[in-house]
Amino acid sequence: MLQEIPIEGLVAHPDNSNHMSTEMLKKLRRHIERTGRYEPLTVRPHPSAEDKYEVLNGHNRLRVLRAIGRDSVRCVVWDVDDSQARLYLATLNRLAGSDIPERRAALLENLLGTFDVAELSGLLPDSQRQIEELQRLSRLDTEELISSGMPDRDESGVPVILDFVLEESEAKEVNLALDMVRSPEGQSISSGQALVRPARFYLAGCKPSC
Repeated sequence: MLQEIPIEGLVAHPDNSNHMSTEMLKKLRRHIERTGRYEPLTVRPHPSAEDKYEVLNGHNRLRVLRAIGRDSVRCVVWDVDDSQARLYLATLNRLAGSDIPERRAALLENLLGTFDVAELSGLLPDSQRQIEELQRLSRLDTEELISSGMPDRDESGVPVILDFVLEESEAKEVNLALDMVRSPEGQSISSGQALVRPARFYLAGCKPSC
């Protein structure tokens, strides 16, 4: 049901993982200011605050509408429970902007309290392997990093998480390359250790063909 809701009554969902860059927000703001049109936000009645609504889709639009001083916002109101709300967050908000990996990992970890990995992979844009990787990221802690045995570090070395996202086809190529680096060793080394080796070739001025 479409409603015009006072903007002060709209609250961002705490598990929202979607983030739009400053440049994209500027473009969105210019569009709304120029045309006055925007896709209605998707909200639900707030589960604990009376006369409030929780945003499921449209967090970036809400930021822009607040910035330009709108008093009310057009919204589609859905009556959904917490699990359904998280499922919609993980689905609808992938259609624009980009995810902060750690926050999406935390969102999926919450969803995995209700759905299993195979079920989620059938509902979300993510593949089963991507969900499992995000699940691993959400559970990663300092103790695990320290115990992973990163090689050639001095006593002052500090473990660092490198965050980047690849297309599925690219990720398959990277994983295959890491397997090829590991295979001649005859011993177990981590993906991080395998990744360091080609990096050292480039730092030493050596190309992969040498």
